[in-house]
Amino acid sequence: MLRSSWCSRLYPHSFALMFALGAAAIVQSALAAPASAQATATPTTSGTSRTAAAPAPRRSSPALIAARRRLLREPTARHTVEAALRYFRVHPEAIDGLRAAARARGAVPLIAGGYRYDQGSGGRDFEQQMFQPNRQTETTGSRSHSFTAGAIWDLRELVFNPAEVQAYGVVGLQRDVILEITRTFYMRRQLLVRLLLRPPEDEVAQLTLQVRIEELSSLLDTMTGGWYGEALERAEADEDDAP
Repeated sequence: MLRSSWCSRLYPHSFALMFALGAAAIVQSALAAPASAQATATPTTSGTSRTAAAPAPRRSSPALIAARRRLLREPTARHTVEAALRYFRVHPEAIDGLRAAARARGAVPLIAGGYRYDQGSGGRDFEQQMFQPNRQTETTGSRSHSFTAGAIWDLRELVFNPAEVQAYGVVGLQRDVILEITRTFYMRRQLLVRLLLRPPEDEVAQLTLQVRIEELSSLLDTMTGGWYGEALERAEADEDDAP
Protein backbone atom coordinates (compact mmCIF):
# COMPACT_ATOMS: atom_id res chain seq x y z
CA MET A 1 0.00 0.00 0.00
CA LEU A 2 2.92 2.30 0.83
CA ARG A 3 4.67 1.44 -2.43
CA SER A 4 1.65 2.23 -4.57
CA SER A 5 1.15 5.59 -2.90
CA TRP A 6 4.87 6.43 -3.34
CA CYS A 7 4.72 5.57 -7.01
CA SER A 8 1.60 7.63 -7.51
CA ARG A 9 3.40 10.63 -6.01
CA LEU A 10 6.63 10.06 -7.96
CA TYR A 11 5.27 9.36 -11.48
CA PRO A 12 3.47 12.70 -12.02
CA HIS A 13 6.67 14.58 -11.14
CA SER A 14 8.68 12.34 -13.48
CA PHE A 15 6.29 12.94 -16.36
CA ALA A 16 6.45 16.70 -15.82
CA LEU A 17 10.25 16.60 -15.75
CA MET A 18 10.41 14.57 -18.97
CA PHE A 19 7.98 16.93 -20.73
CA ALA A 20 10.03 19.98 -19.67
CA LEU A 21 13.26 18.38 -20.92
CA GLY A 22 11.65 17.50 -24.26
CA ALA A 23 10.30 21.03 -24.79
CA ALA A 24 13.71 22.51 -24.00
CA ALA A 25 15.37 20.22 -26.55
CA ILE A 26 12.87 21.24 -29.24
CA VAL A 27 13.42 24.97 -28.58
CA GLN A 28 17.20 24.50 -28.64
CA SER A 29 17.11 22.64 -31.96
CA ALA A 30 14.83 25.30 -33.48
CA LEU A 31 17.23 28.06 -32.45
CA ALA A 32 20.23 26.18 -33.76
CA ALA A 33 18.60 25.39 -37.14
CA PRO A 34 19.16 28.83 -38.80
CA ALA A 35 22.76 28.87 -37.70
CA SER A 36 23.36 25.37 -39.04
CA ALA A 37 21.68 26.33 -42.31
CA GLN A 38 23.98 29.30 -42.80
CA ALA A 39 27.19 27.65 -41.71
CA THR A 40 28.37 24.04 -41.54
CA ALA A 41 31.15 22.60 -39.35
CA THR A 42 33.95 20.83 -41.18
CA PRO A 43 36.23 18.55 -39.15
CA THR A 44 39.99 19.09 -39.56
CA THR A 45 42.98 16.85 -38.96
CA SER A 46 43.76 18.55 -35.68
CA GLY A 47 40.42 17.56 -34.24
CA THR A 48 38.95 21.04 -34.28
CA SER A 49 36.05 22.05 -36.50
CA ARG A 50 36.07 24.85 -39.05
CA THR A 51 32.93 26.70 -40.02
CA ALA A 52 32.32 26.99 -43.79
CA ALA A 53 30.40 29.95 -45.16
CA ALA A 54 27.12 29.42 -47.05
CA PRO A 55 27.46 29.37 -50.86
CA ALA A 56 26.86 32.71 -52.58
CA PRO A 57 23.69 33.09 -54.68
CA ARG A 58 24.11 32.22 -58.32
CA ARG A 59 24.30 35.21 -60.62
CA SER A 60 22.33 35.46 -63.84
CA SER A 61 24.22 34.98 -67.06
CA PRO A 62 24.72 37.94 -69.43
CA ALA A 63 22.49 36.23 -72.02
CA LEU A 64 19.66 35.94 -69.50
CA ILE A 65 20.04 39.58 -68.47
CA ALA A 66 19.96 40.68 -72.13
CA ALA A 67 16.87 38.57 -72.80
CA ARG A 68 15.06 40.10 -69.83
CA ARG A 69 15.93 43.62 -70.97
CA ARG A 70 14.62 42.88 -74.45
CA LEU A 71 11.32 41.54 -73.08
CA LEU A 72 10.96 44.63 -70.89
CA ARG A 73 11.41 46.92 -73.90
CA GLU A 74 8.74 45.14 -75.95
CA PRO A 75 5.04 46.07 -75.59
CA THR A 76 3.18 44.45 -72.73
CA ALA A 77 0.23 42.10 -73.01
CA ARG A 78 -2.12 44.72 -71.56
CA HIS A 79 -1.24 47.38 -74.12
CA THR A 80 -1.45 44.83 -76.95
CA VAL A 81 -4.92 43.71 -75.87
CA GLU A 82 -6.10 47.33 -75.63
CA ALA A 83 -4.82 48.06 -79.14
CA ALA A 84 -6.61 44.98 -80.51
CA LEU A 85 -9.89 45.93 -78.82
CA ARG A 86 -9.74 49.42 -80.28
CA TYR A 87 -8.94 48.05 -83.72
CA PHE A 88 -11.99 45.75 -83.64
CA ARG A 89 -14.15 48.53 -82.09
CA VAL A 90 -15.03 46.39 -79.05
CA HIS A 91 -13.19 48.30 -76.32
CA PRO A 92 -15.21 49.17 -73.19
CA GLU A 93 -15.67 52.81 -74.24
CA ALA A 94 -17.26 51.72 -77.52
CA ILE A 95 -19.66 49.36 -75.74
CA ASP A 96 -20.66 52.08 -73.27
CA GLY A 97 -21.25 54.40 -76.23
CA LEU A 98 -23.56 51.86 -77.86
CA ARG A 99 -25.55 51.51 -74.65
CA ALA A 100 -25.86 55.28 -74.25
CA ALA A 101 -26.99 55.70 -77.85
CA ALA A 102 -29.57 52.94 -77.43
CA ARG A 103 -30.88 54.58 -74.26
CA ALA A 104 -31.17 57.97 -75.97
CA ARG A 105 -33.06 56.43 -78.85
CA GLY A 106 -36.28 56.51 -76.84
CA ALA A 107 -36.28 60.32 -76.84
CA VAL A 108 -36.06 60.50 -80.64
CA PRO A 109 -39.49 60.49 -82.31
CA LEU A 110 -40.48 58.52 -85.35
CA ILE A 111 -41.06 61.12 -88.04
CA ALA A 112 -43.32 60.42 -90.99
CA GLY A 113 -44.07 62.68 -93.95
CA GLY A 114 -45.97 62.60 -97.22
CA TYR A 115 -46.57 64.51 -100.40
CA ARG A 116 -49.59 64.38 -102.70
CA TYR A 117 -50.14 65.87 -106.12
CA ASP A 118 -53.59 65.91 -107.78
CA GLN A 119 -54.38 67.00 -111.33
CA GLY A 120 -57.82 67.00 -112.93
CA SER A 121 -59.33 68.17 -116.22
CA GLY A 122 -62.82 68.32 -117.67
CA GLY A 123 -64.82 69.71 -120.58
CA ARG A 124 -68.41 70.59 -121.53
CA ASP A 125 -69.86 71.15 -125.00
CA PHE A 126 -73.33 72.82 -125.21
CA GLU A 127 -75.18 73.39 -128.45
CA GLN A 128 -78.69 74.87 -128.98
CA GLN A 129 -80.49 74.45 -132.30
CA MET A 130 -83.93 75.97 -131.63
CA PHE A 131 -84.88 79.60 -131.70
CA GLN A 132 -81.43 81.04 -131.26
CA PRO A 133 -78.79 78.62 -132.32
CA ASN A 134 -75.93 78.68 -129.85
CA ARG A 135 -72.96 76.53 -129.10
CA GLN A 136 -70.71 76.72 -126.03
CA THR A 137 -67.59 74.76 -125.20
CA GLU A 138 -66.02 74.80 -121.74
CA THR A 139 -62.78 73.23 -120.63
CA THR A 140 -61.72 73.07 -116.96
CA GLY A 141 -58.49 71.88 -115.26
CA SER A 142 -57.24 71.74 -111.69
CA ARG A 143 -53.97 71.03 -109.89
CA SER A 144 -53.29 70.63 -106.18
CA HIS A 145 -50.23 69.96 -103.97
CA SER A 146 -50.46 68.71 -100.40
CA PHE A 147 -47.86 67.94 -97.73
CA THR A 148 -48.27 65.94 -94.52
CA ALA A 149 -45.89 65.48 -91.59
CA GLY A 150 -46.10 63.80 -88.21
CA ALA A 151 -44.01 62.67 -85.24
CA ILE A 152 -44.63 59.71 -82.95
CA TRP A 153 -42.90 59.11 -79.60
CA ASP A 154 -42.76 55.70 -77.97
CA LEU A 155 -42.30 56.62 -74.32
CA ARG A 156 -41.88 53.00 -73.30
CA GLU A 157 -38.33 53.01 -74.70
CA LEU A 158 -37.35 55.65 -72.16
CA VAL A 159 -37.84 53.05 -69.44
CA PHE A 160 -36.51 49.98 -71.25
CA ASN A 161 -35.06 49.84 -74.73
CA PRO A 162 -34.45 46.38 -76.24
CA ALA A 163 -31.68 47.84 -78.39
CA GLU A 164 -29.62 48.39 -75.23
CA VAL A 165 -29.64 44.64 -74.57
CA GLN A 166 -28.34 44.00 -78.07
CA ALA A 167 -25.23 46.02 -77.23
CA TYR A 168 -24.20 43.30 -74.79
CA GLY A 169 -23.85 40.90 -77.72
CA VAL A 170 -20.49 42.53 -78.45
CA VAL A 171 -19.12 41.26 -75.11
CA GLY A 172 -18.66 37.76 -76.57
CA LEU A 173 -16.55 39.14 -79.41
CA GLN A 174 -14.56 41.19 -76.89
CA ARG A 175 -13.80 38.04 -74.86
CA ASP A 176 -12.65 36.14 -77.95
CA VAL A 177 -10.28 38.95 -78.93
CA ILE A 178 -8.80 39.12 -75.43
CA LEU A 179 -8.19 35.36 -75.25
CA GLU A 180 -6.70 35.12 -78.74
CA ILE A 181 -4.35 38.08 -78.26
CA THR A 182 -3.20 36.90 -74.83
CA ARG A 183 -2.56 33.34 -76.02
CA THR A 184 -0.65 34.48 -79.10
CA PHE A 185 1.34 37.07 -77.15
CA TYR A 186 2.72 34.65 -74.58
CA MET A 187 3.28 31.88 -77.11
CA ARG A 188 5.51 34.25 -79.06
CA ARG A 189 7.39 35.21 -75.89
CA GLN A 190 8.03 31.57 -74.96
CA LEU A 191 9.49 30.84 -78.38
CA LEU A 192 11.56 34.05 -78.25
CA VAL A 193 13.07 33.06 -74.89
CA ARG A 194 13.90 29.63 -76.30
CA LEU A 195 15.60 31.22 -79.32
CA LEU A 196 17.61 33.71 -77.22
CA LEU A 197 18.75 31.42 -74.41
CA ARG A 198 18.69 27.89 -75.75
CA PRO A 199 18.44 27.86 -79.56
CA PRO A 200 18.22 24.51 -81.35
CA GLU A 201 21.51 23.07 -82.57
CA ASP A 202 19.96 22.02 -85.86
CA GLU A 203 19.96 24.90 -88.36
CA VAL A 204 16.65 23.84 -89.86
CA ALA A 205 14.98 23.73 -86.45
CA GLN A 206 16.46 27.12 -85.56
CA LEU A 207 15.21 28.68 -88.80
CA THR A 208 11.79 27.11 -88.28
CA LEU A 209 11.65 28.63 -84.80
CA GLN A 210 12.47 32.07 -86.21
CA VAL A 211 9.75 31.73 -88.86
CA ARG A 212 7.24 30.73 -86.18
CA ILE A 213 8.11 33.83 -84.12
CA GLU A 214 7.70 36.01 -87.21
CA GLU A 215 4.30 34.40 -87.88
CA LEU A 216 3.04 35.19 -84.38
CA SER A 217 4.44 38.72 -84.61
CA SER A 218 2.64 39.29 -87.91
CA LEU A 219 -0.58 37.94 -86.43
CA LEU A 220 -0.38 40.35 -83.48
CA ASP A 221 0.50 43.20 -85.83
CA THR A 222 -2.52 42.45 -88.04
CA MET A 223 -4.95 42.14 -85.13
CA THR A 224 -3.81 45.47 -83.71
CA GLY A 225 -3.97 47.42 -86.96
CA GLY A 226 -0.19 47.79 -87.25
CA TRP A 227 0.32 49.03 -83.68
CA TYR A 228 2.31 46.00 -82.52
CA GLY A 229 4.80 46.19 -85.39
CA GLU A 230 5.46 49.87 -84.72
CA ALA A 231 5.95 49.14 -81.02
CA LEU A 232 8.49 46.40 -81.84
CA GLU A 233 10.38 48.77 -84.12
CA ARG A 234 10.58 51.36 -81.34
CA ALA A 235 11.80 48.67 -78.93
CA GLU A 236 14.53 47.59 -81.37
CA ALA A 237 15.58 51.20 -81.87
CA ASP A 238 15.85 51.71 -78.10
CA GLU A 239 17.87 48.51 -77.83
CA ASP A 240 20.33 49.73 -80.48
CA ASP A 241 20.69 53.10 -78.71
CA ALA A 242 21.24 51.46 -75.32
CA PRO A 243 24.90 51.30 -74.20
